[in-house]
Formats: sequence, structure tokens, C-alpha cells
Amino acid sequence: MKKRALLLTLLVFGACAKKPLIKEDAKATMPTTEMTRPKQEEPELNIRGKDFVSIKGLTVVYFDLNSSDLGDSAKEVLASNAQFLKAHLELEVRVDGHCDERGTTEYNLALGQRRATIVRDHYANLGVAARRIGTISYGEEKTLCADKTEDCWAKNRRAETSVRKKITTRVFAQ
Repeated sequence: MKKRALLLTLLVFGACAKKPLIKEDAKATMPTTEMTRPKQEEPELNIRGKDFVSIKGLTVVYFDLNSSDLGDSAKEVLASNAQFLKAHLELEVRVDGHCDERGTTEYNLALGQRRATIVRDHYANLGVAARRIGTISYGEEKTLCADKTEDCWAKNRRAETSVRKKITTRVFAQ
């Protein structure tokens, strides 16, 4: 009986392989290859400041309840918005994610961020430079409608695109 217990213990613990330890010095000397190099996404635009504005050339995208998936009509809207943004390279873009009031604050902030991010990614896939686009989630904080009806909640589940003129930084020689 002891042999069986010992064998079972060895099988259980023996199957759990430990990660090989790599010393910090060894990491620094490892060659960087495509396999070892971490993937780097293009950084988001810094969206600090209140100078973003909504304009008529950019249409709002709406989402289903508890979803950040883009439907066909949303993709059509984003394609039109992307054409506008590609024609106006002097503009920086902010995508705001919004939710209806149902759900916790934490859930709605996360869902709003997913909505904003999916719109940003879709713009990038359509040819708008991702470095021009920043995202923010307002969750349920900036609702358009306060009624407790499905029609009202549907208006609050959205992603809005706003723009500002590019902020240029000048470097002066000393």
C-alpha cells in the first residue's frame, strides 16, 4: 500500500514540471529574436485636455446589451468615419466608450473601455494611424437619456468619436 501511495505521489508531483530558472545576467545576454521579442502595440494618443469636440462628420456607434461586438451597421458607420479621419490628418482622435446604467460601476467602466478599444482597433484596421487615436471609458457616467426604458438604455450603449487639432511640440536648439 505504501508503494502505491509513493508511486501516486511521484506521478502527481513529477508531472508538474518547474519552469527553468534563468538568471538575470543570462537574460541580458540572450539573443533577441522574433520569438523572444515581446510584441509591442502602437501606443495610444495622449488624450489629456478638454479640447476634443464632437463634429457632424463623425457618427456615433451603438452596441447591444453587455456587448462590445461591432455589428454590420456599426462597421459601416466606422468605415465612413475612417474615411473622414484619413482625409483630415491634422486631427487627433478620442474614442469614448459608454454604457447604460445597468451593471456595477467597475463592470461598466471595463465594458466602456472594451467598446472604445474595439472601435480604435477597427479604425486602425481601416487605415487610420493608431498613434492618432486615444480611448477613454466613461462607463455609465455620461448618459444621453435618463429614462428607465430599453429605448433609452440603447442610446447610452455607444462609442463616440471626437477630434482636436494636433498638438505640435517644438524643439528649440540651445
